[in-house]
Amino acid sequence: MTRPWKLVILIICVGLFIGTAVALATKVFVNSILFLTDLREGASIFEAGIMGVKLNFAPVITLLIAALIINFIKKYTKITRFHGPADSIYGAHRTDNEIDTKTGYFSTFAALISAGGGASVGQYGPLVHFGATLGTSIRLLTRNALSTDIFIGCGTAAAISAGFNAPIAGLIFAHEALLRHFSIKAITPIAISSFTAAAVSERVFGGSQVLVTNVKEIDLIGFLPMAIISGLFFGFVALIYMQSLSKAPQILAKTKIPPSYLIFVGALICGLVGMFYPEVLGIGTSTINSMLNIEISVQQVLIFLILKLVLTTVCLSTGFFGGVFSPALFVGAAAGITFAGLIATIGLESNYSVLALCGMASVGASVIGTPIAGVLLVIELSNSYDLGVISIVSIASATLITYLFFGQSLFDRQLLNRGIDIALGRSHLKLMDQSIGSLSSDDFIAFLPNTPPKQAIKLMIANEVTEAYLVDEKGIYRGKIRLVDLLSNTAQKQCYELRENNEILLLDQDSVLQGIETCKNFVGESIPVINKDKNTITGIITESDLFTAYLDLNRQIRDLEAGLRS
Repeated sequence: MTRPWKLVILIICVGLFIGTAVALATKVFVNSILFLTDLREGASIFEAGIMGVKLNFAPVITLLIAALIINFIKKYTKITRFHGPADSIYGAHRTDNEIDTKTGYFSTFAALISAGGGASVGQYGPLVHFGATLGTSIRLLTRNALSTDIFIGCGTAAAISAGFNAPIAGLIFAHEALLRHFSIKAITPIAISSFTAAAVSERVFGGSQVLVTNVKEIDLIGFLPMAIISGLFFGFVALIYMQSLSKAPQILAKTKIPPSYLIFVGALICGLVGMFYPEVLGIGTSTINSMLNIEISVQQVLIFLILKLVLTTVCLSTGFFGGVFSPALFVGAAAGITFAGLIATIGLESNYSVLALCGMASVGASVIGTPIAGVLLVIELSNSYDLGVISIVSIASATLITYLFFGQSLFDRQLLNRGIDIALGRSHLKLMDQSIGSLSSDDFIAFLPNTPPKQAIKLMIANEVTEAYLVDEKGIYRGKIRLVDLLSNTAQKQCYELRENNEILLLDQDSVLQGIETCKNFVGESIPVINKDKNTITGIITESDLFTAYLDLNRQIRDLEAGLRS
């Protein structure tokens, strides 16, 4: 069988396998959260009467238990930070596509415990990273015939497809949010995976949609101005949400409270609020559906909006782990109804359900940076082309606001906080990731600083080099000498007096990108690479080495974006 046919069979099998595996894992994950949620909400054993008021302390108890389990996971697995979609994006943009599988699987479990315990977190982010982690795990089964980039895309698409029963949105989400490039060889397995996940979910678990709306038709022209204005409002709501999630951890870090204690503070805050407003706990799917179908008053929705913003920020900043997409959908739906209520006070009437749906899609798309996937999600959830068209305007307005004042997505900002700028592309990331030390060569000549110039000249000519380096008895680097300087100053007693002034140095921990930037104006044979701590020369690097590394990198990027290993 020829190689193209082998690849065709491999691609189909990969798509089918990952789609099936992620669909089953997604449904087990979601159903486990629902099971734990039912236990929490039905636990009458924790009910008590205080001053004539009947209270259920179950949210406090379950969240404290969840905090205890998460601390246990961190302590015995030595995981300092759980991983999510931002790490999947980074993995997809690395040429090696490596994702820490151990941390990935434990992160999924931590998210299950958090959401099941009642923390105000989401489920789709952990599922997306689970899909990416699974892709990394089975990469070796293909003997590297396909890049892990493809597996990450397949897992991501399958998670969204199975979670929402929206295969087209899953396909576009994988490309728009994570991979950020298209290729025929990559889109085929990802499409198969996404549609397989939806099919398996429907056949095995019934395929009911998580979010349901009864809105079907709307006056497109008449609603257009409202869609634009509301989109701007949703953009500022999303901006507040993302800024809160970005700034709160930095503020809490200044309190000097140990992370193992801080999570219990978050549990108490969230649990106490949840005793009075249980609707804002957990992933909030049932509450979102109630808002989409206008089963809650505007006053209650406004309270839910504020509390969801606060509790999600508290939970994710104090140590609980989970996604940000489900809370964003909750906040967006609440923002839509709130906006409808606000304009009603000035005599303008609008469709509450449509604004709730547009708000949900707009805030969600702004947070994760997927405007196109957001539109498709609306179409697949509502089965209405008209609503999809209206949502385009609303989502576009919202994402414009967040892009201008925050960035492309919350995940991009999280990576930026770690010094990783995805917007610069894979080549830039690889150049930043690879150290100069890995390219340096030990093929150089070194002399003692007191070596006579005539002796150094003979050795340099014999070795056919025009530059050499001075190293003292302790191995400390003392400078570079050039043959041309030695030839014109043979009367000098030692080479140290003829060392080059203002020479260019590189540290072994510098990145290749830093090396290229440093050497833009370099003229010479080679550049010394120095160990910063010991001040010893570890090797040399030439312009040719940097050019070769850059060309090799371009080849790796080309192969990656074609979807195949070379």
